[in-house]
Amino acid sequence: MRNASTRCRSGFGARRSLRGALVLAVAGAVSALVSGCSDGSGAQESEVASVDSGERGGSRSSAAAEAEAGRPQLRLDTTIEEEVRMYQGYLRCLKDQGVDIPRSGGKGGEDIDPNSLWFPGVNVAEEHPAAERKCLSKRPLPPSETDPKKNPNYMADYREWIECNNRRGLAVDPLPDGSGWNYREGGNIPDNADRIDSECRIEAFSEQ
Repeated sequence: MRNASTRCRSGFGARRSLRGALVLAVAGAVSALVSGCSDGSGAQESEVASVDSGERGGSRSSAAAEAEAGRPQLRLDTTIEEEVRMYQGYLRCLKDQGVDIPRSGGKGGEDIDPNSLWFPGVNVAEEHPAAERKCLSKRPLPPSETDPKKNPNYMADYREWIECNNRRGLAVDPLPDGSGWNYREGGNIPDNADRIDSECRIEAFSEQ
């Protein structure tokens, strides 16, 4: 068992705490999507949509599809080895933009090339917004099931994920906006924490 430190894990993209700093770059988007449903703007948007819903809706859908075209698509069961390979283009782009990108150096397991680019220890969107905009087209898309924009049951699935972790001995506390979780303060982290989290995530988000 390992003593838990306060580390956040995002539900929007990657699964493992080693990549938490990178994933948190998009946690704000999750927060906005989850909380935006009750921000009081719905009536005004509906009023506008009633005038030109077809044109505006079609334009938004086309823009979203165009922005995601060509980006690698993660799956719920994507392995750490696969994910590292899929992130290389994005990480290389960030490095070319001047972001400090380390090498794996043995992180992630023996099946990962130690010379592979690894995930930066900063929130890229906040610390390097220009680089993030430049490289966004290369960043892998999260599994559709864990994308609040595509999964209308996201919050229900998210709660199941948290409950499963705790039931199986991985003590975590959910984040209020549904963007991930923190290890419970004072708790312990099982040696198979990543496996528990991965299996719970797949179980919760696969039940549509």
